[in-house]
Amino acid sequence: FVKVPSAILKLHRYVTLAADLFFVNQIPFFLTYSRRICFTAVNHITDRLLKTIFKAYHEIHYFYLKRGFHITTLNVDGEFAPLQVPIQSMPGGPKVNLTSANEHVPEIERRIRVVKERARSFRHSLPFNRIPKLLTIHIVFVAVKLLNHFPPKGGISDTISPKTIMTGETLDYKTHLSLQLGQYCQVHEDDTPRNSQLPRTQGAIRLGPSGNIQ
Repeated sequence: FVKVPSAILKLHRYVTLAADLFFVNQIPFFLTYSRRICFTAVNHITDRLLKTIFKAYHEIHYFYLKRGFHITTLNVDGEFAPLQVPIQSMPGGPKVNLTSANEHVPEIERRIRVVKERARSFRHSLPFNRIPKLLTIHIVFVAVKLLNHFPPKGGISDTISPKTIMTGETLDYKTHLSLQLGQYCQVHEDDTPRNSQLPRTQGAIRLGPSGNIQ
């Protein structure tokens, strides 16, 4: 576990964030991207209701606070206008900067394009003719995780990745990359009785790391 270096926290404590919605096979996602830190965060949302989008932003807002960063400005499209007052009314809430008519936030539009390109690459590497919705969601999650695992050009550090800055986690091959996305595995089945003739393992498709330390 790596703490945020004091020099980075001193120089880049105040963060400008960009956010937007995008769709993959009609599945909605909420994406945020921070300037300088270059950390990308994605949430799968079930619908486009205001309370759902606000909840997704609320989670990422306190995620930054937990690591000592304070979001001062949120750049979004005009479709987020109904959320301007609720977000700014939050304790320590940022100023919500809305684009003009027919304008977009360039950095978040570009990031969405990169995530979609990575997701298409993962999809075309899989041997399946059809994939379920759950696998599509995790393809996007894995694409974003790998973007965060390596220091970006023009970021605040040449050696520390955005993932390490924001979570304290470091990339480990055996933990995070030993199995590929979509790989077939035999997993242990805990519900099988000891004296049962049923198999103790079950076929499964790898979606990604579970998120725990091991």
